[in-house]
Amino acid sequence: MINLLAVCRSYRAISFADGILCAVVLALGMSVTAAVCAITDQLNQAAIKRSFDFAVDERVSRIQRRFVIQTLQLDSLRRFFINADDVTDKEFRGFVTPLINEGESYGWLQRVSQQGLDDLRAKALSDGVSDFSLHERDPATRGRVPIQSRPEHFILLYLVAHDYTDATVSPGMDIVSRPGRLALLQQARRTQKMAVSEPLVMMNGQTGIFFVAPVFDDELKKAGDDGLRGFALATMQVSFLMEQNIPASSLEYLNVVLTVNDADQHEKEVYRSREPAVDSQLYAQHKLTFADRSYTLKLSATRDFLRLNDNHLNLYGVAAAGGSLTLLLTLVIYLLISQRARAVSLVEERTGELVRLSTTDYLTDVYNRRYFEQSMARLLIESRDGALALCVVMFDIDHFKRINDCFGHLQGDRVLRQLSQMIRSTTRSSDILCRTGGEEFTLICPNTTLGAAGQMAEKLRQTIGAGSFADVGHVTCSFGVAEWQTWESLDHLLKRVDDAVYEAKADGRDRVVVHSCVA
Repeated sequence: MINLLAVCRSYRAISFADGILCAVVLALGMSVTAAVCAITDQLNQAAIKRSFDFAVDERVSRIQRRFVIQTLQLDSLRRFFINADDVTDKEFRGFVTPLINEGESYGWLQRVSQQGLDDLRAKALSDGVSDFSLHERDPATRGRVPIQSRPEHFILLYLVAHDYTDATVSPGMDIVSRPGRLALLQQARRTQKMAVSEPLVMMNGQTGIFFVAPVFDDELKKAGDDGLRGFALATMQVSFLMEQNIPASSLEYLNVVLTVNDADQHEKEVYRSREPAVDSQLYAQHKLTFADRSYTLKLSATRDFLRLNDNHLNLYGVAAAGGSLTLLLTLVIYLLISQRARAVSLVEERTGELVRLSTTDYLTDVYNRRYFEQSMARLLIESRDGALALCVVMFDIDHFKRINDCFGHLQGDRVLRQLSQMIRSTTRSSDILCRTGGEEFTLICPNTTLGAAGQMAEKLRQTIGAGSFADVGHVTCSFGVAEWQTWESLDHLLKRVDDAVYEAKADGRDRVVVHSCVA
């Protein structure tokens, strides 16, 4: 009997100890699991924040690039009118058509006096401008009315649109009759810079913007006038500007709002994406500049973005496998490092692409003028410190305008690309080829004497002259060569080599002129 009681007391004591141990293990396990879940949740939120930041950076980069492209395209149209004495409707369409994207239109506003209206109408009809009649729009009814007498008019002479047509805008319209347009033109005329309108409602109900670039003529300035010849103009649908070339799936991940301050400094919404934002801390704001206006870009996460980056299953897995703390921590750390590495790699790739775009000419894929100036600033210091020779070879395609006029601008672009490839395949790896103007190229030759640079220029001239350019045939270039002197500035060196190019052209083109300079 005594032994039976002892066994029973022992059994009860062991059961109590096991309960205490189980309770301690359970409490410790719950504590560890709760700690791991808390850490995992923080890491998930950080990963979501990084994904959001990357999506924001990519979207802002795309939109900013579209803004830059639109500015460059309108500026190229402005320079087209500056460099052309007279532009016909056919020439205008030939230049503008490759630039137009969906939701865009380009036009030309001709400045004309009241006495010159009849001559302008005759010119437009002779150029073949369809549906041309001098008129303006009644601000109240938006209907056509006869043009009013004014000291000067700004007539829409040429217009090319893509995909949509604004029935209230047609060739022959005096643009100043539309509300707000005269103030915009006066601002661009006064500042002599590109100007952008406030948001406007287009015929299709979408929000658009209207921007102009003034074109001045030096000959008119000599006559006591400010030299204004007219305005290159463009309109675009804001939704196309914000969404073009962005995958539809990516559009659903971010709520994007674009605002601008109006004349009274009140914030006005220009664009809002279709997907609504969710209540979260995932929010970013960026400033964008387009011509003379500053826009605010506000980006928030959407439900689709949170669903795509939802990591609750990982959190549930951690809770279900609380005993596997080490494995889970290792997995989280691995995911963290790999996600960060991917993010850093993508950022570096994007940064490298942006650097390449900022220093490379998009048409010929050679370096642009910005890279030329940066390289020359560096090489001048290296050459001065190391007492090394530095030469510059500048060359210009002869009669390039004739090529554009006879064969079209697309064929002219092909000539520029083929010429760039030909030069790069002929020069040394240490030489730096840059496109510094429309048909002007500059070759930087480090550690090269004037004689060697002249021989290289002659070799290039012969190579180009012996080459065959598709559809164009024979193309020649005029070369100027100069060696940098330690006492002169970069501007002085460029003037000497530019003078050499002009001397080569004056002597009959297709030749090399070496400019020797004595201090």
